[in-house]
Amino acid sequence: MKKQKIYSLLLPLGVFLLVACGQNVNQNSNNSAAVLGVLNGTSSETSATPEALAQSNAALSRDIQSAFAKENDGSFTFNDNISFLAEDGVKITGNLFIPKSGTGPFPAVIFVNSWALNEYEYIVPAAKLAKKGYVVFSYNTRGFGTSGGLINVAGPKDMSDISKGIDFLLANAPVNPANIGIAGISYGAGISLLGLSKEPRIKTAVAMSGWGSLPDSLYGNQTPRLVWGLLLVTAGYITGRMDPVIAENFQKLLDTRDVATVLAWASERSPNSVVSALNASGKPVYISNNSQDNLFQPNQILPYFEQLTVPKKLDLNNGIHATAEVGGILGINNYVWTNAYDWFDYWLKGVQNGIMLKPKVSIQKRFSDSRVTFSAWPNPNKVERTYHLRPMGLLSPGKITPTANTTNGTDTILSGGTSASTGVPLLSEILDGAVSVPVTTNVNLIDRTNAMVYISDKLTSVLKLRGRTYYKGKINSSDNAPHVVVYLYEVDVWGTGKLISHGTATLFGVKGKDTDLSVDLQAVAHDFPVGSRLALAIDNIDPMYAVPKPISLYTTAFKHTTSTASTLRFESE
Repeated sequence: MKKQKIYSLLLPLGVFLLVACGQNVNQNSNNSAAVLGVLNGTSSETSATPEALAQSNAALSRDIQSAFAKENDGSFTFNDNISFLAEDGVKITGNLFIPKSGTGPFPAVIFVNSWALNEYEYIVPAAKLAKKGYVVFSYNTRGFGTSGGLINVAGPKDMSDISKGIDFLLANAPVNPANIGIAGISYGAGISLLGLSKEPRIKTAVAMSGWGSLPDSLYGNQTPRLVWGLLLVTAGYITGRMDPVIAENFQKLLDTRDVATVLAWASERSPNSVVSALNASGKPVYISNNSQDNLFQPNQILPYFEQLTVPKKLDLNNGIHATAEVGGILGINNYVWTNAYDWFDYWLKGVQNGIMLKPKVSIQKRFSDSRVTFSAWPNPNKVERTYHLRPMGLLSPGKITPTANTTNGTDTILSGGTSASTGVPLLSEILDGAVSVPVTTNVNLIDRTNAMVYISDKLTSVLKLRGRTYYKGKINSSDNAPHVVVYLYEVDVWGTGKLISHGTATLFGVKGKDTDLSVDLQAVAHDFPVGSRLALAIDNIDPMYAVPKPISLYTTAFKHTTSTASTLRFESE
């Protein structure tokens, strides 16, 4: 467990350094290859040299190689010289594992690389599966590794490549065509879910840290994901061959320009756009996502999971993007990968291993190894607990109370950042998600000139948060496009608040109008203990998110009346 947490820190830090140090050009620089150092392999169409590749055999790459060597017991063949031609003539490359024992045909698993990574990402899980009697095919999606073409972002060309890959697999390996699965992390997860929905020969999918809705992931509540969007675009240019439309589309979201066209492009690449086809097929799906993932946030995968009527399972883990899965690619015993292996064994080999007897949904508690489980989602036993928000006083914060507001009042804040924050981008997320070091602030010291602050009395019973939190209020802004970030804290006796969840939203065309404001905070499982207090802070700026225009000074009035309730609603039990 300790080693796994170390790698949970190293992988995102490595990617961060890659972006910070890399050159924003359409090639692999020597420095970026060395910093990435996660996996071997590069594009023959880039300027990476053998010396740079040798440098990249560092840290995590060496551990993957070492773990693979331990798994490579001679019970399978490993062919690292696999390629096939895509429908448009582009060369797609990969590697192939075939069991030596048994006569076949064997069940098969296809692995799809993560963004900025390549075919070697899964060689350890592939070896484990090959030892159990699977044919395993890992390939470089177009634009990455040694595959040709431009990055297609799970578009039509990527879908065609999956079909051509299956054609190749069936023609060149002893594969049972009735038992083919697909899996991936992040980019590979989204492609896997789309492939399952569109390619009839794929029987099941394991999707780890993926997306259900790409529009919501990039532009949820009309707010661009600034840090993670820049990270993806930059990493794509450093490690792959980017279609220029990718950066152009992200820039359009930042500029609030031609947004509808960008969202249509993203929707075509979203599993939720083809959920009816998947439901009609009845194909089973295992999904794993992470509660502190600010790229593919849990609130965009939950609606997709809810729509599925097929056999399904969902695990929400502590961690940021992909950190719950990183241990598995190194061969370390891992909760998610154990479920993934069991899922494939059950659906592709018919092994009665109890995976379908486990609860359909689990959510790991914040700052804990324990999980809460549910028989379905939405939780059939869900209890909604509503708290009311009362206005701030001249020298005091507003109140969070279980009883209705009996006071009329308007509080006005100026735009600007405060000590309420999601923390230092990436670093704070990593420390929170990987090693349970929370983002904290003293809620009594949050500047109420620039933020609304509400604090409850001490809790007399445990408040069990089991999913999403919803803020509802009424505002009137002097700006046509006000932006808000809402932070939920658990507060101790000293006033120190631990950030439990947050949400954001941007409104357009509302200048001078009384406007309803609704913000869904990211789903988590957390127990607010007896004696703690709840705190809610709302301001206008957070480094994680983009504002719709250069920062300017404006006011936002929060209106509290007895007839129009401002509330905080928890999914609980």
